[in-house]
Amino acid sequence: MGWLAAVDYRQGSLHRAHHQPCQDFGLVVKPSIGCVVGALADGDSGARLSHIGAQSAVKTAAASLSGSAMDHSETNGEDLETALQAVRDALLKEASDRACAVEELATSLLAFVLTEERIAAIRVGDGFLISGAPSQPYRTVGQPFAAVPVSVTDPDAGVEITIMDGPVTFVAAGTEGLQELTIRPEDGRPYSSFLRPLNSYLSAAESDDEIHLGIREFLRSDRLAEHVEDDVTLLLCGWRADRPQEALAL
Repeated sequence: MGWLAAVDYRQGSLHRAHHQPCQDFGLVVKPSIGCVVGALADGDSGARLSHIGAQSAVKTAAASLSGSAMDHSETNGEDLETALQAVRDALLKEASDRACAVEELATSLLAFVLTEERIAAIRVGDGFLISGAPSQPYRTVGQPFAAVPVSVTDPDAGVEITIMDGPVTFVAAGTEGLQELTIRPEDGRPYSSFLRPLNSYLSAAESDDEIHLGIREFLRSDRLAEHVEDDVTLLLCGWRADRPQEALAL
């Protein structure tokens, strides 16, 4: 038994046209059997080095949460707060090394630890996290829409910590560029019509690499490009009772 999981991100047409770097970044890690750590970030379009900030935030959060997941079986709010502080410390060091203001590295952050029975997540800014289980409707984990743009570099930014217990066999996470296709803005409910094909694809996939290839093809499809100009990141996890878990290290 184990998780299949993968993530990919794509530069949007607007940034490509203006020769700007992709400001999204994502990472998925499997620190132990039955556990997945995911992190993704969407750099602030108004910050000169936000793509660097997004990469640093994701790598630091994933490393911190992987360490806590290996130390004990259930991730708690303190673990999530520790990861956030590690991210802020890393961004301050990055700013010092580059002799720039930390605001130049402004980025959102969504990070989570997933087991078959629990999701523990932290979010600063936009980004969606959706869970699913057999015979249950898809559920939004936390509140995906920030009232105003916020960044992890802002010490006064609102921080959302969500711990949800219960069976989980499917998870989809993504950045702001995919939110309108995934979640109803009026009530925060997921669009089942968008998620069902992804869930079906996960159920039939044979490996993490196959999932990664599927995400990559979807993010670069003409169909998606017709609806989305922004950078996008998509992370998918599927629990497979019939397969051993593949290793995914940092």
